[in-house]
Amino acid sequence: MGDRAGAPSDGSGHASAGSTAASPTGRTSDSGNRPIDNAKSDQPAVLAAYADTGNAGEEGDPGTSFGEPLRVSVSRGTSRFQSIQRTYSKPLSEAEAEAGGFDLTTWLTGRQQKQGPPFAKRIGLVFDSLSVYGDNVGNRHIATVATPFYKFFKMAAHGFGISKLFQKDGNKSRVLLRDMSGVVADGEMLLVLGRPGSGCSTLLRVLGNRRHTYRRIEGTVSYGGLDPKTVEEHYRGEVAYNQEEDVHFPTLTVRTTLEFAIQCKMPSSRMLQDREGYKREFMDTLLDMYGLVGCADTIVGNAFLRGVSGGERKRVSIAEQVASGASIDIWDGSTRGLDSSSALDYVRSLRITTDVLHKATVVTIYQASENIYELFDKVMVIDEGRQLYFGPARDAVAYFRSIGIDKPLRQTTSDFLTGVTQLHERRIMPGWEDRAPQTAEDFERAWLASDQCKSLKSQVTAFESQLQQDGRGDEIREFVDHTKMGTEKSRLRRRSPYTTTFIYQLSHLLRREWEIFLGGTAAIIFKLIYNASFAIIVGTLFLRLPTTSDGAFTRGGVLFFALLFNSLTAQAEIPKAITGREVVYKHKSFAMYHPAALSLAQTVVDLPFILLQVTVFSCLLYFAAGLERTAGQFFAFLLFLFIGCVCLTAFFRLIGNVSPNVDVAHTLSGICLLFMILDVGYLQPPNSMHGWFVWIYWINPLAYGFKALMSNEFRNIEFRCAGANLIPNGPGFDNINHQVCTLQGAVPGQLYVRGRDYLAQGYSFYVDDQWKDFAAVLCFWILFVICIAAVMEFVEFGNTGYSINVYKRRKPRVQVVTEESIAAEKETSSYTKLPRSGPSDEQI
Repeated sequence: MGDRAGAPSDGSGHASAGSTAASPTGRTSDSGNRPIDNAKSDQPAVLAAYADTGNAGEEGDPGTSFGEPLRVSVSRGTSRFQSIQRTYSKPLSEAEAEAGGFDLTTWLTGRQQKQGPPFAKRIGLVFDSLSVYGDNVGNRHIATVATPFYKFFKMAAHGFGISKLFQKDGNKSRVLLRDMSGVVADGEMLLVLGRPGSGCSTLLRVLGNRRHTYRRIEGTVSYGGLDPKTVEEHYRGEVAYNQEEDVHFPTLTVRTTLEFAIQCKMPSSRMLQDREGYKREFMDTLLDMYGLVGCADTIVGNAFLRGVSGGERKRVSIAEQVASGASIDIWDGSTRGLDSSSALDYVRSLRITTDVLHKATVVTIYQASENIYELFDKVMVIDEGRQLYFGPARDAVAYFRSIGIDKPLRQTTSDFLTGVTQLHERRIMPGWEDRAPQTAEDFERAWLASDQCKSLKSQVTAFESQLQQDGRGDEIREFVDHTKMGTEKSRLRRRSPYTTTFIYQLSHLLRREWEIFLGGTAAIIFKLIYNASFAIIVGTLFLRLPTTSDGAFTRGGVLFFALLFNSLTAQAEIPKAITGREVVYKHKSFAMYHPAALSLAQTVVDLPFILLQVTVFSCLLYFAAGLERTAGQFFAFLLFLFIGCVCLTAFFRLIGNVSPNVDVAHTLSGICLLFMILDVGYLQPPNSMHGWFVWIYWINPLAYGFKALMSNEFRNIEFRCAGANLIPNGPGFDNINHQVCTLQGAVPGQLYVRGRDYLAQGYSFYVDDQWKDFAAVLCFWILFVICIAAVMEFVEFGNTGYSINVYKRRKPRVQVVTEESIAAEKETSSYTKLPRSGPSDEQI
């Protein structure tokens, strides 16, 4: 297969199907020079080369690897694939089924003749003269006490037009990658090697069509004859980029996570006769193939919530990406945090997936073992954004020896390739001291002048020509359009990147969000207890408010606190909106669902809990404070408090979605909430606000909610003037005709003040506007929900899913160069003068 070394299986987990040679079109030939098409080879026979791993026992026994159970069983995976294909493809006779004579290639060919496009889409990846430019931002440093002040003065300087004092060449671009070329045919695996900061992640993000974080990209990238713009707009799910971090919803089980991915990428009913059976069998296949049966009902977990192990979480990511149906898989640093056994197990899973489904797989791994390295067909070496080698993995060492770099004994091939540009790691062959490349620029020049580079350029040209002749782009279009045909998907746009309709996605998102909600049972109980406790405390503080003039202003305080408390609790949506952002971005790149559908599902699922939360709070506070005890006013209070809490929840969720990080979101929400509280109309009535601040009151949803609550409470109540509000008062002053009530809204000669008159004169609130205010809050909520859907659908923040180096600020060290230091540097770099013990690499 491809260019993988042809060595028989030795129990180490790597083997080949014989000596093969690759062509630009992805076709191979065996030792007898007989051409073999990858799509028409015997896939079960190929997979058998990987089945004898870790001293596995009988069929179905996972065996052991490094003293632990081997989690991936190729024999089980192959048999499960055969089972599902026998059941849900073309009908087979009983004799064929009993004989086990089913073949994957025969099934694919039969489906293509019967229903059109095949199940496995053969899309190759080719890139030529690829250069990437980014912002010249320099290194990132750890924040200190002075960092906020520095940012403040930098922002102020930017406002005054003197920002150049705080930045150096900030508007200039920086070359991240330069002149990269390569070909990855379907069924091939490419390993990208390079030291941290060399540009491996940048290359994989660009190949994965994640381009929005870079200033400019030059060169060409072709996905089976389709350009990146066409793929992004219409075939986004065919190219899957899996980031360095394993991001999943931690409270969901493995089964639920994979089931949701299968449902979102379910083919149309025209391709499947029994969709429920297909989903069930596909689920069992993934669990069995990747060794996840034992943890299927265990939550995925994360760094804070205990769930499956790190290796199992990696395989969940693989299975989810397989369920997405992508034809090109990009894996960025995905073995980080895994031990050697789990890393090897992980790459074997990728090898199986690539072989069975004819995928083009690109992987970057740091410190890959020799067993892992031999599972790849091709390797690419990068340093400082420059291409040092691209070609068969088995020929990489020979190429670097041809330019004077020798491979030390007992060093893995990946470590050797990664360290060829490092002064203290490379070994120069005798006689090459003055000719061997020294820097990344030297290695790049040597590569561009080599025969291997010229051969690669020829392969790129031939592969692009072959794509045009085969019309693979048309095949992709036909297949994707074919999967969308069905009665339940008739409303789906033909060129949409999604395979399911918006309503179909919304229905399954509602189910998933409800399961996520139920996964946080402890948090739900804590919130209810927290709300009940505060309601009791505040209710006892304002216990049985009097209906005299002394209780008029205090009664408004109870309503203000009730609205304010639920507004503050709604701020909890900010971290939730940001922490789940990476999962949304990943699923969006897989074309699983519209992010707008997710925003609607989250809004709908929030409603029952918010209603329960507000009901518990209202029942305890309302009757303890002695508010108006009529059924209509109580349920109106409950309704107004509910819609206000829902509106504020949507508002803070919107802030979380428009903010690049949690710090910005909390700062922005704090400022907005401060203005909302000050201009709600209670601390300062709207009729006494200054003209330049009153506009905040009119766009404040809290103000309308507070008006509705006040109108509901003061509609029918009457306050009796007493105490300090009655002038004069005391013994002997019993005739109201000789007294004045100072409460706003009082009428001369009357001891009682109507609540509606008190609101009209004191706050400019009118009880007849009660339902208008409710409608205003409802409109604000609808507006916020629409804005959230638009932001989640179209706005995406970069720098997610991978780690970056953060440095400590240091003063520049002054290095004194002396003759002794120069001599010591020359002595340490002269590796060829050291005596070598043992046989040569050629003898080994």
